[in-house]
Formats: sequence, C-alpha cells, structure tokens
Amino acid sequence: MYPTIEEIVKKAAIYIAIVAMSMTFCASAQQSVGLVLSGGGAKGIAHIGVIQALEDNDIPIDYIAGTSMGAIVGGLYAAGYTPAEMMDLIESKGFSYWSTGVIDPSWEYYYAKDDPTPKLASINLNLRDSTANNNILPTSLINPLPMNYAFMELFAKYTAQCNGDFDRLFVPFRCVTSDVYSKHKIVCRSGSLGNAVRASMSFPIVFEPIEMDGVLVYDGGIYDNFPVDVMREDFAPDIMIGVDVSSPDKKPNPNNLMQQVEDMIIQKNDYSLPDDEGIKLHVPVQNFGLLDFPACRQIYKIGYDCAMAMMDSIKGRVNVRIPGEARSLRRAVFKSQTPYVEFDSVKVSGGSPHQNAYIKYLFTKGSDESFGLAQARDAYYRAITPGKLRNLVPNALWNPSTGRFTLDLKADVKNNFAIGLGGYISSSTNSMLFMSTGYNTLSFNSLNTSLNVWIGQSYMAAKVGAKINMRSTIPSYMMIYGVISRQKMYDSDRIFYNDGTTLVTDMQLFGRMSYGMAMGRNGKLAFELGYGRLTNRFFDGMVIGKDSRDRLVRDLAQVRLHYENNTLNDVLYPTQGHMIKATAIGVYGDRSFYPHNNDEIKTRTSGVKWMQLSAELEKYWSVNRNFGIGIESNAVISTQKPLDSYAATMVTLPSFHPTASTYNSFNSALRASKFVTLGIQPIWKVSNMLQIRGEFHCFMPWRKLEAEKDENTGIYMSHYGHRLSNPEFFGEMSAVYALPFAHFTAYANYCTSPDARWNFGISFGLFFLAPQFMK
Repeated sequence: MYPTIEEIVKKAAIYIAIVAMSMTFCASAQQSVGLVLSGGGAKGIAHIGVIQALEDNDIPIDYIAGTSMGAIVGGLYAAGYTPAEMMDLIESKGFSYWSTGVIDPSWEYYYAKDDPTPKLASINLNLRDSTANNNILPTSLINPLPMNYAFMELFAKYTAQCNGDFDRLFVPFRCVTSDVYSKHKIVCRSGSLGNAVRASMSFPIVFEPIEMDGVLVYDGGIYDNFPVDVMREDFAPDIMIGVDVSSPDKKPNPNNLMQQVEDMIIQKNDYSLPDDEGIKLHVPVQNFGLLDFPACRQIYKIGYDCAMAMMDSIKGRVNVRIPGEARSLRRAVFKSQTPYVEFDSVKVSGGSPHQNAYIKYLFTKGSDESFGLAQARDAYYRAITPGKLRNLVPNALWNPSTGRFTLDLKADVKNNFAIGLGGYISSSTNSMLFMSTGYNTLSFNSLNTSLNVWIGQSYMAAKVGAKINMRSTIPSYMMIYGVISRQKMYDSDRIFYNDGTTLVTDMQLFGRMSYGMAMGRNGKLAFELGYGRLTNRFFDGMVIGKDSRDRLVRDLAQVRLHYENNTLNDVLYPTQGHMIKATAIGVYGDRSFYPHNNDEIKTRTSGVKWMQLSAELEKYWSVNRNFGIGIESNAVISTQKPLDSYAATMVTLPSFHPTASTYNSFNSALRASKFVTLGIQPIWKVSNMLQIRGEFHCFMPWRKLEAEKDENTGIYMSHYGHRLSNPEFFGEMSAVYALPFAHFTAYANYCTSPDARWNFGISFGLFFLAPQFMK
C-alpha cells in the first residue's frame, strides 16, 4: 500500500526538523550563548521583550538561567513557550487571578459557599490543643490556592517530558531559590519544574513559601538576583547575555511598606557581568512596581526597545545565527513529544484519614478511571470553595512505565472551631458591629454550624443555623436556621447617630428548613419551608406625628423556591461576571392590626395568602483594561392585596435598595407590589484597588400606591394610581478602595423622591444583613 499524502508530509517535516536541529547543533558548537535573567517582579516582563528581539535577529539561546520573575520567563521559554505565548499567558484572565491570589469566580463551586457576612477577620481554634491554634494574620498577602493549581497545570507535563532533568528541556535551564534558615541559595537543576519556578519567585510575606526536600524555600533574589555565577558554573557558555531589571538601591520610603520589607530581606547582590564574559542589558523599568502586571505591554516594549538598541553590540559579540524557521521546527518537534497529563491515581496527606478520603473522593468520584486536568481543576476548586482548607498543594508525579501521573495532594485543614469579627462603619446610621462563631467539619457528610450577631443603632439581628452536606450524585445539603432581627428606618438619611423619631420599625422572627443542590459549577437551587412572625410599627400616613405608632402583626407560613447563578468577581463592587437570582414564594397565614400601639386588635384577618415572584440580573463587561460597564435589572410581582390603611400596606410592599446607603431611610417612592428596575453602572478601574463607580437606576412601579385621607376618620386610606405613570430615578457616584478584607467608600447619591434629595457619606467594611422572610 502506498503512503498517503499526510504521511509523506509528516515524514518530510520530521526530516527537515532533524536536518535543522543538526545544523543548529553544529552552529551552536562553534559558539554557545547563555541568557541570564534577573528578578524584579512585574518588571521582569521586560525579559520577554528582550527574548523577542533576540529571536527576531536570529540570536541563539543555548542555555537560560533566572531568578524570581526571571525564573518564570526562563522556565516558560525552556519549556518551549514563544514570547508571544508568554505574553498571551500574562495578559490572560487566569494569570490576573492567580498572580493576585484571587479565586476565579467562574471556577468556584457556588453551592458550597456560605452566604456573605460582614466578617473582616477570623481565627480558627483547636479547643483540644492550644498550641495548634492559628494566628489571625494570613501567612501571605497573596492567597496561594489559585497559584498552586496554576503552576502544576503549566509545568507538570514538561517535568515529565524531561523526566525531571532540566538539561533535557527545550533549552537547558537553571533557577535559584533561597534557604533562609541555612542562609544560602539553592540552585534548581532537577525535580519538579513548577516547584522550582514557584520557589524562585516566592517573595517573603507576598507569597507563601513552598517546601522542597523538607526545607521551606523563598525567592532566589534574597541571595542571588542575577545568577551569572550559576550560568558560568553549570553551563560555561562562550558568551553570556545578562538582562537586569532591578532598581537601584535608594533610601527607604517610610510610606512604602513593600519597599521597606524588600530592603530588609534582600541581601547585597552582585549585578556585574565582566565584559570578557558577555554583554549586560540594564532595562530602564524602575518606575514600575513589583506587582504592576497590568502594564505588561508597556514593560514588554521597553525590554524589546532596549535590546534592539543594543543589537549591533550583541551581533558583534555573537557570531552564530539560528534561522527562525529552524527554531520553530525544533520547538514544534519538542512540543509534539510533550505528554498529555492524565491521572490514574490520587494520594492525599495532611488531614485525618476521613478528611483525606473525602478530598480524594472529590477527585476520583469513587471511580478507578483515569482523568485529565479539566476534572482535576473542577475537583480542586470544589475542595477549596467551602473555605475549610488553609492550603491544598497539588503535585503531578510522572510514572514513565505507565505514561500517566499520580496526583499527590498535601492538605492543610483548618481547625474546626472559628470566631469571626467584622462590621460596617458608616457616616449614616447604618453602622454595625458583627460577630460570628461556628463549628465546621470536613468529611463526606460535613457539618457546618454558625451563630452570627449584628449590633447597631438602626439594625440588630442574630442568626443561628446548621447545615449538613450530603453524599449524593448531585452535590446537595440540608439546612435549618432561625433569624431574629430589628431594623429601624427613618424619614431621611441621618448622619452618624439619630436621636429623633423612628418612622418605621421592622421586626422579624422566623425559621426555615432548606434542601439545596448544585446546579452546575456556578449555580444552586433551594427548596425551603418557613414560618415566622413579622411585626411592623409605623405612623399613620407615613408621616411622623405626636400620636403613637400603629402596629401590624403577621403570622405566616411560607414555601420558597430559590435559584442563583453567580460568577461575580466581588460580592459588593464587581467589575466582571454575572449574577442571576429567581425566587418564588407562596405565603399563607393571619394578619392583625393594632392602631396607635393599642393592645386591642382593631382588625384580624385569617387565611391571608399571596404569591411573590422576583428576579434579579447583574452583568459586567470589561471595555478595556481601565474601563468597564455593568447593567442591573430587578422585577417583582406580588399578588398581595392592599390593606385599608395606606401605611400598613406600604410597610408590607416589596422594596428596592440599589446601594447600601439606601437601607437606613424608608423611601415610599421605591416600594410597590409590582415593579421593574433598570440600571447602568459605568466603572473606571483606576488601579487594581481603586475604582470610580456610577450607579444610575430607573424604578418603574406598575401602579404606585397612593394615600388619601378619609375626612371622616382622619385615617390615610390606600389606592393605586395609574399604570406606569410614576417613574423614579436614583443615582450614586462612589470611589471604592478595595482592601483584601473590606472596602473603603466615599459616595454621593441623588433620588427624585422624596424632595429630590442629595446625600453624601463615607463607609468602611462590608454591608450584609441577615436573611429576610420575604426575600
């Protein structure tokens, strides 16, 4: 049988590649070139520009050595990445998440997340062993969990391809890390490529150190930030090209904590490269910070331009050339031999036997079948989403005999008992303190218990609950909880403290039983049964007067079906992702009305029943690196019939609260039995931590509830106005500074009703309230 055209082309390509590699080897044998890359955080992106300039001019790179960011760039290049592929990686959404320690919301298992609270900090306690208690401070500024999986996914297959020998990579590679206990550097020549690169860039405090051969290791720049000596001793090339992106030493800035830490930790480094050994390029990127990755294109161009400015000198010293076609073919051959990552077994250590077995089950699902990186990633994020693991370090161990990997997982499980503190401090009366305590286990039927308490002038609440995660085909849980709350609302926004009269007081006491299940990775569905007593106190006609307030008491049973799908990257001030909520509630019960705080019931109605349907949508897009836009829409339909009293009806209507600043005032204009809202949110991302946001919402009731005073009784009666005739506008501009644990916000808002009023304020913390019966 004659060979096919495809077979002929494939054999010809392999032959050409072999010839090209032979030519490359012969040329390189005449003069070898070693590339040395310094550390420098995001400034090291300039290394990629330098490499691109070298490739554009056919300058060979026979060996590569780097430290910190230089190790990342060098490791990727040694693994066969082109400069363009490296830039695509750095500009990717995934890199922006794991380099900053943020868990990509689209990978979180949303059903396993607890409802957000104002908790700012927590401490885990071991009640049996006080020496095992964890410090309240984090072990690093950057959460290591996203980076753990990313490095394994990036480098595991290349570790297998070279069988742990860095000399067998596309380009022989070295990187440097530091043993701070023994006070010396460690040169990484073999082992896990991902661990070596990760160790080399683990700057103390910023990144959590990793363990290599039983030793905690840190950033290689502590002892050798420009590994010329490593290149000289390990490879002895004929000529070296050294790229230095470090900033010159200067007096510590008392307002720059990271610079102070860097000055204390980094030892005196030698950035020299003797002229007889090679050429040194000092790239002028000192105006960029260690974590200034969003400026990657600008830094890359500076590196490229710097190398091109020195290219005549480089060409004068390097007398060999590698044609781009030959390099591309050699790279293609190398990549064609890279194995596919497939796991055939899982090992877990670090927890108790039951905890280890549960974590293993998340990855294997009780099956002996092999699985790939996609299933491993899904299980990894499912394991870390509940927040019960302080760390989970995956390693892919290559088995040459089977051609597959063992997934080795080292878990660091948090202690079961936790105490949390937090709150929300505002220039309005919304300020509150928050305290929580809970006992949580990690197992097949893990138990979560919690007690949350809110204490403030306008708002006080407590919630106690227990949740059991069930071992089922579709992840599911059973939960029971109870809430008691009291919220005071005023006729307008008040500053700091209100010593006047409360317009409306809302008190709720209820309990719920819930069965919930996962709906894909980002969604959950819950079916709930509840019973509660809702008490409202208010002035007739919603006008503060001298008389005592009326009282409405409702004893209600409830059936509730709730669906959520959420990929927002921040619970309060998102810039990416979406959130969809849909709720259907059926209510049945009794209603009693007490006028002017009288203990005698004026009216009592049994068999009250109604339905309430609501839906909410938020969606955000990035226009470019600095600007984004969001839309928000709400729709509510309630079949609740109006009461005779205008005020009694008004306090029971569904309400719209577009921002946290609107919760302390009772705004009748933003309440209706049926309404829709539409909002637009332009966002200016000034930096990774600072954003300027606009919130512009239109509120349209189907029919506005209006008051009409009965001339005979003096009581305000209720009736509905014309359809779609009373739109309202609410707008707010805010500056939000996002800390890792809270937000600092300054805002100004305007609402067309009541009285077309402006409000201004500041706040710090997180604003979340306890669950409400009708939401």
